[in-house]
Amino acid sequence: MKKVRYIEIFRRRREGKTDYHLRKKIVVSRLPFVSIRVSNKNILLQVIKASTKGDTVVESVHSRQLQKFDWPFSRKSIPASYLCGLILGLRAKDKTNSRVIVYMGVEPYVSGSRAAAAIKGIVDSGLKIEANAKTFPDDHKIKGGHIIEYAKNLKSSDSDLYNKRFSNYIREGLDIEELSNIVEKVKKTIIEKKGVVE
Repeated sequence: MKKVRYIEIFRRRREGKTDYHLRKKIVVSRLPFVSIRVSNKNILLQVIKASTKGDTVVESVHSRQLQKFDWPFSRKSIPASYLCGLILGLRAKDKTNSRVIVYMGVEPYVSGSRAAAAIKGIVDSGLKIEANAKTFPDDHKIKGGHIIEYAKNLKSSDSDLYNKRFSNYIREGLDIEELSNIVEKVKKTIIEKKGVVE
């Protein structure tokens, strides 16, 4: 019987945390990279520099920080991702003299996704980043237009389900149809404050 040779897979690859093939390319490029992590409730964005001694976080933004800019809605939506990217870019562009690249780890990069929205926010901040603009969500989605349309359709077709899906906002007295206006308002505040949380 032929012996099967066991090939060890690195622990972080087994755990779904690191794509070593991509990681090698990033280290060789010597460019800072943007790490994007989306959880069930929040988004974490970081600009990181890799070195032989370990990674150094240049700047970091957690979507909970949006609340300090008076953001009342979901912290993991496409509009929230865009605003987090805008904050990160404004904070990081004076701390790095070169362009940055995107590193998603083992997660796929999907066109029009929350990760793509975050990158559009970084681009709009003025930070140079290697990304294809064709993959970004359009302005309609960035402003939450798709969420407003869904809420309106649900409200007219199934009010019980609407009340269930948007119960948190209804309880807090928030009007989901004002989402686009609030995105613009928060964006303006972020730009005025240069992404700095008071």
